[in-house]
Amino acid sequence: MLEFSVQMETRRIIVNGTSIEFPNKEMNLLIYFLQNSGKVLTRTQILEDVWDRNICCSTNTVDVHVSKLRQRMRPHISKQVIRTIYCAGYIFEP
Repeated sequence: MLEFSVQMETRRIIVNGTSIEFPNKEMNLLIYFLQNSGKVLTRTQILEDVWDRNICCSTNTVDVHVSKLRQRMRPHISKQVIRTIYCAGYIFEP
C-alpha cells in the first residue's frame, strides 16, 4: 500500500518517503483525489470543486491536468493510482 503525506507549506507530497513537488493546480487536484479516495469523480465535479463553481472551460482541462499529474507521479509510483472510468470520470485507488 502506498503512503501519502501532504506538506501544504512546501507544496510537496511525500510518497513512500520520496518528496515530489507539484504546481498549485496539480497539488490541489491530488489533494482532492486523496480526500475522495475510492470514489468515482466526474469531470464536472472535479472542475467545480478544484477549479471554481463558476468556471467556464471544457472538461478536457481536467483530462490534461490528470495526465500531467500521472506523468509527475509515474517515476515514483509503479502502480497507476488514478484510473479513468469510461464515460464517468476518474477514481483514485492507492
